[in-house]
Amino acid sequence: MSADGLVSITTTMGGGFLAGLVTGWALRKLIKLVAVIVGLFFGGIIYLQSQTIINIDWDKLQYVSETSLSTIGNSISASGDISNIIGNIGLPLTGSLSAGFAIGFMKG
Repeated sequence: MSADGLVSITTTMGGGFLAGLVTGWALRKLIKLVAVIVGLFFGGIIYLQSQTIINIDWDKLQYVSETSLSTIGNSISASGDISNIIGNIGLPLTGSLSAGFAIGFMKG
């Protein structure tokens, strides 16, 4: 194996790991922020309902949220085949990217 090939693979793996680390860390922070905002929103709605300021139809809210999540899930699953993406960007980049993502998500 030549030195140029080794440098190329090392650079690809290192860059993939770093990109995965940053992406995992940022995604975890974003998920935490969204969870806090949604929790405060529903807490406020429940408080307003307990004070009889507003009236919430919880059954209709559940139906709307279930159909919305189902639609989002179906559109994500029908978006494409992941094996084509992995085959195009290469195994060293994919492996290091996923390892970095997992570590960044756990530490974020």
